[in-house]
Amino acid sequence: MLLLVVIQSASFLLFFGLVFCVSWSFPARVRWVPLLLASLWFVGASRPADLVPLVAATVATYAIARRLEALPRVDAVARKRWLLLGAGLLLAALAGAKYVNFLGGAVSQAAAWVGLSVPLRPVRLLLPLGISFYTFRLLGYLVDVYHGRVEAERHAGYFGLFAAFFPQVSAGPIERARDFLPRLRAPERFDADRLTAAAAQVAWGLFKKAVIANRLAIFVDQVFAAPPGQGLSLVVAAWLYAIQIYCDFSGYTDIAIGLARLLGYESAKNFDAPYASRSIAEFWSRWHMSLSFWFRDYLFLPLSYAATRSERRDRILGVRVETVAYAQATAITMTLCGLWHGASWSFVAWGGLHALFLIAGQLSRRLRRRWARWTGLAARPSLHRALQVLLTFNLVSFAWIFFRAPTLAEAIRYLHYMQIKPSANGVGHLIVDCGLAAAFLLAEWLYRRAGELRPLPLPVRAGLLAAAACAILLFGVDSGNEFIYVRF
Repeated sequence: MLLLVVIQSASFLLFFGLVFCVSWSFPARVRWVPLLLASLWFVGASRPADLVPLVAATVATYAIARRLEALPRVDAVARKRWLLLGAGLLLAALAGAKYVNFLGGAVSQAAAWVGLSVPLRPVRLLLPLGISFYTFRLLGYLVDVYHGRVEAERHAGYFGLFAAFFPQVSAGPIERARDFLPRLRAPERFDADRLTAAAAQVAWGLFKKAVIANRLAIFVDQVFAAPPGQGLSLVVAAWLYAIQIYCDFSGYTDIAIGLARLLGYESAKNFDAPYASRSIAEFWSRWHMSLSFWFRDYLFLPLSYAATRSERRDRILGVRVETVAYAQATAITMTLCGLWHGASWSFVAWGGLHALFLIAGQLSRRLRRRWARWTGLAARPSLHRALQVLLTFNLVSFAWIFFRAPTLAEAIRYLHYMQIKPSANGVGHLIVDCGLAAAFLLAEWLYRRAGELRPLPLPVRAGLLAAAACAILLFGVDSGNEFIYVRF
């Protein structure tokens, strides 16, 4: 992957500076032209072939959405056929790019269990940049047009930019058409205060990536590469990986949102202090929010409603139908969420673990309330909240082991060697990284509170931005690591 698509590289910053100057020199009504060209260049700069699935998916979705809107609402059969055609094309392209080898391996394993031999040769896959993100963006748009939640976009240029907008195309946020298309038609005016705030968000994202995530990755990578004999370091590495992936992905989100704001466009919020959550359900309402809400609106709720409507009984084996529908929809949604992140059984296990956590949380609500009253925690809300946050963070960190490990077998191997016994290996790294993580959590709390303060004068803000840039250059780790979610 060329440095152009590594969004924290000097090559990208040079590219963005050129796009910034050119786009603001155009009138607002035609600003989409340089931005669309820049977006296509961004996607195709490393591998021109990456443009083929993006352009094909965009053209097909645009045409099918126009056809859906032209069909009368009473012609439900034809409308459903066109929706299934569009969804099928998008999902087939995604499956072909990501899941051919995984599905082939699953078929071969299933055949081996019944005594058959189905030898399959792995296919060399070239994952197009951003295909997971723009596929869901376009698929959500098709479903919204089908249900009449949004009108089909007639302007091909705006629609192309909606699909390929370069700050977001490689790792989100996954924008909704009803929110983002109107912003493309009416971009913000050039405003120094807003641009300074956007630049500060970019700087904060770069700080999280270069100074925190990349530095924590040094210790985490060493521990995950050789679990035997690491002892307590395995536990700490799981905690630090939770901080690393948050800084990595939320750092990208801050950069992407800040860059979009610098170009005059607001973006969807994607993180809201997820590790302050008191439950796994709350965690998913704060983590990767654009993806979480996509799965909720386009998969979980339809599955849950369909299961509830199809069942005439009030209870199944003594359990309320609503609870059974919730468990079924949660299991399917989180398993597919795991697969969306990667074609590996370790990602399936990660999604399955979160499904178990969510279902257990739903089933144990009354029991947990009674336990809180019995232990007196209900009368101590601060302590109760702290314990809930601590438990949630540890459950999430445990699941992250399966996300980080290259295979399911490696994740199980990691857990096998995990113990409380301290290890003499890497003590210096461990102490420094734990202090760094604690300092970051304090810094983020201060950063979030900064919005509540009266804005500082523009020269002071410019000076702080310069100081932040110096801090990144001095303390950042230039490991050449791309953002974790760009791989998906």
